[in-house]
Amino acid sequence: MQTPFATAYVFLYVLCGVTTLGLIVLFGLKLRNIAAEKRTKRILAEYEDYFVYLQAHGEEEERLHTPYGKLEQKEKRIIQKKLFELMESFTGVHRQKLAALCEDMGLVELDLKRLDGTWKWTRVDAAYNLGVMRSQRAVPGLLQLLEKLEYDPSLFIVARAVAKCARSQNDLGDMIRQLVKHRKNCHQLIVDILSESELDTGKLLIALLQETDADLIEIGLIGLSVHNPSDVEPYLHKLVHAQEKEVRIKAVKLLCKDSRLLTDKRVREFLAHQDWEIRAAAAKAIGAHGLSAHIPSLKKAVGDSNWWVSHHSAYSLAQLQVAGFQALCEILQEGRFGRHLEIAHQVALEELEKAKMQLELADQEKQLQYNLKLHLYQSSRRKTISPVQAMQR
Repeated sequence: MQTPFATAYVFLYVLCGVTTLGLIVLFGLKLRNIAAEKRTKRILAEYEDYFVYLQAHGEEEERLHTPYGKLEQKEKRIIQKKLFELMESFTGVHRQKLAALCEDMGLVELDLKRLDGTWKWTRVDAAYNLGVMRSQRAVPGLLQLLEKLEYDPSLFIVARAVAKCARSQNDLGDMIRQLVKHRKNCHQLIVDILSESELDTGKLLIALLQETDADLIEIGLIGLSVHNPSDVEPYLHKLVHAQEKEVRIKAVKLLCKDSRLLTDKRVREFLAHQDWEIRAAAAKAIGAHGLSAHIPSLKKAVGDSNWWVSHHSAYSLAQLQVAGFQALCEILQEGRFGRHLEIAHQVALEELEKAKMQLELADQEKQLQYNLKLHLYQSSRRKTISPVQAMQR
């Protein structure tokens, strides 16, 4: 019968053996890494003149020459990493020529074979490489891989590769649909991935606005907030009445970016909208675009039930020169906005303080505006105060 001490000895021997084996493995990995680093330094030093040639001749019309001699696969991989560094630091013709060089060296072919490999992360790594090399030949395989992947970080690595390699807007559209099918809130990330493409995505984004899928529409709206094309107004007008709240809000915010689209009818509609986000966006846009014609509407909006709408309305009034400031002072004088009266008071004081700080550098017209604003504020408070007292309140 085995005693407890004997069992403990056996356990200790096994533990020591496992520990020793682990140390040997770690030591072996360390030696392998050291050898790989030495090999990398040796190869990079050997081809240093070649890399100088690549940087010096990137803008010339002739095709870049491949390295002399027959390269082993390990050498190709090391040179490939260096080429990737160069490609990420260049744009335009220089990067295109480096991508063509990758094709001539057989690097694209190597990663196309790896793209059909057994292991997931081998395929993902190959997809990343193909994306850097902008290989259009890889697009069908990349889309197939994208379709098979679960929702994890690898999905976006492959999607970014598709964007870089895309042959047409159809490829980008297929990529977007593959990402959207997971129904995750990653619209902003998808738009960022689209920006990696060398294609003009303006028409694709407008086409997304005509889809029935709310996620696709949101992606189009987010993308257009950056591109901001001039022929998008008819599509945005329809989306203002969309069933999905986020779609409505984003459509209105896009309309509010262009003062020409803020007609009187549209401003009234937005300021009376059921969504406070839309009312707030409209109020903010009026001040940003200097639309003084809507001062009465803004004055009324200061009393809105939502704090943000009241806040943006008051600050927009402050942006509309003396006429807007006068409306603020009228709000203070009337005193009928309850808890929102404090917002109007705070904005008025901030505007006076800002104007006072600019007096020394201001021209005569600015000084006149400041004096007029101060007079209006004093009148609204129904007592005479000095400029210093006004700043201290």
